[in-house]
Amino acid sequence: MKLTSIAYVAALAVGIGCVRVPYHRADAMSAEPIEPLGEDRLSLHWKFVTADRLTEVAPQEFAQGAVYADTIYIGSAGGWFYALRTATGKVRWRKKIGAVLTAPIVQAGTVYVGTADGTLLALDAQTGTEKWRYQSRGPIEQPPVATVDLVVFANEADQVVAVDSITGKFKWQHKSETPEEYTLRGHAGIAIDGDLIYTGFSNGTMVALRKDTGSVAWSTSLKADADRFVDVDATPIVIADRVYTSSSSGGVYALDKTTGLVRWRLPFWDVALPSTSGNVGGIATDGKILYASVADLGTYALDLGGNVLWRVGANKGGEPATPLVWNELLIYSLAEDGMFIANRKTGDTLEYFDPGDGISAQPTVTGDGRLFVMSNRGILYAFDLD
Repeated sequence: MKLTSIAYVAALAVGIGCVRVPYHRADAMSAEPIEPLGEDRLSLHWKFVTADRLTEVAPQEFAQGAVYADTIYIGSAGGWFYALRTATGKVRWRKKIGAVLTAPIVQAGTVYVGTADGTLLALDAQTGTEKWRYQSRGPIEQPPVATVDLVVFANEADQVVAVDSITGKFKWQHKSETPEEYTLRGHAGIAIDGDLIYTGFSNGTMVALRKDTGSVAWSTSLKADADRFVDVDATPIVIADRVYTSSSSGGVYALDKTTGLVRWRLPFWDVALPSTSGNVGGIATDGKILYASVADLGTYALDLGGNVLWRVGANKGGEPATPLVWNELLIYSLAEDGMFIANRKTGDTLEYFDPGDGISAQPTVTGDGRLFVMSNRGILYAFDLD
């Protein structure tokens, strides 16, 4: 059974330490979103309702957008998948494909997107026409990764599947053992570096698979001393000769990318309950610093040696999405509190946006500073980011 990070914290009876939040959360029942607070880094350009979720109690949306040329492609829990003009939010095309909990990718005129029922679809980027589909056995909650000839994706059934990018024909599959006890919502995505594919599983293992065959090059346990809630749900990051990832029980790890040997580990815990680990929502990097969002403990900046440079607390902020680095900014969202724009060198919040019911999805930012983010009510907001 899958638990959210919030349920995980409750199950372990985790207390809240001494942390700080720069701004108070807006009233969740407010009919209109509050204006962004802070240094006016965000200018609202347009908004688009992807699903009618106004009558739902505590809804969550995890869908993210992918921008290609003048179009943003995005799904929602409501089942529709949209191609929208980035400048205006006008619909180019839409298609009913089922609930989407992640971002698509766009390559060579094709949109690849996974759904909550385990289907990977290939759609024509111009028209939305379906080219092929492949049915897997678990929800797809991380973007697929495409090479010249393969599309590789993972799902919540602890499967990694490779299919032909043109035809959707099955190439290979790797299945990891899923624990019988509770596991956390979500799963790790895929990172490809050279001939190896890196990912993690709910049983606490991190693996390197050979890209051509799916066979295991190495496998390393990241459970630490835990025997439950050991999920490796962060998408790995490869920098030089190391691969960085995290587990809910062990914290952030640096591994040798060739052998899987652990080079260092940094666990997270509440100062009031030092034996309790915090669940890492995901990690990001600017190439020199790692940024990790940890449920109810906050957002951390680490150097590549595993030393904490700064931390900003998240008292009752909710489940964190993977943070995002853009120029000198760090952008992250919390399920209860909304989206934060921070100085990535210090962690100081520069601006804050809560549309009324929090933000569970990771934002999408283009190179020229256009920011798109989905609220938990299914409303896509388009900002200019200064």
